[in-house]
Amino acid sequence: MSPKLSLVYFPIGGRAEAIRLAAAAGGVAFTNKVLSGTDYQEARESLPLGQLPVLEIDYPCGKTTVMTQSNAILRYFGKLGGLYPKDDIKAMEVDSVLDILEDLLTGIITSMMGPTGLLISDDKDSWTAEEKMEIRKRWVTKSVPRFLGHIEKRLEKSESGWVVGDSMTIADLKIFSNLTWFTSGVLDGVPTTMLEEYPACVSLVEKVKTAEGTKKWTDNYSKPYGTFDYAP
Repeated sequence: MSPKLSLVYFPIGGRAEAIRLAAAAGGVAFTNKVLSGTDYQEARESLPLGQLPVLEIDYPCGKTTVMTQSNAILRYFGKLGGLYPKDDIKAMEVDSVLDILEDLLTGIITSMMGPTGLLISDDKDSWTAEEKMEIRKRWVTKSVPRFLGHIEKRLEKSESGWVVGDSMTIADLKIFSNLTWFTSGVLDGVPTTMLEEYPACVSLVEKVKTAEGTKKWTDNYSKPYGTFDYAP
């Protein structure tokens, strides 16, 4: 008997969205468990690293394991759902894209968390509005061309339109979840038109959006999410 999986996160997409999409695309049953800000603060001390998402794995024997780190959870769901290559080289390519996306995220996360959240200061909780916009301006003009530009070049060479191999992988889902967030209009200082120079990335977003499993998810579930059991 398989263990029960509960993905714990906030009611937003964020770092859990690619995992949810992997479950939908790969046919993996799980509980989408949502914590409010207050719930999170109360639970924070008991969480590995004090952060979300985490995956609660409840075994039939009564044992529970709690795993942290979104990419590790994403790979696990990818393996369960056939969205992570069995070929070692292809798997390394997927891992490479996931790491590039982490590099791409660094500037945005820096602008959101502030000095104390980044553990570089004990007495400055947040950036000034000017500092925050300057970080995001540099992100758009420096980080995006470097890291997203690399992914664009990979996609331009792809005969299938997927970033690795000839079928959808968790790397495509991570690209989709990140790029739809970047262009959603919720990030001040980040233009919703930022993908105009990356047509291959735009094509991938549409390809993922219309794939059967992901389309079923986005058609049936909307943000803010609640707690519910997902059954393929």
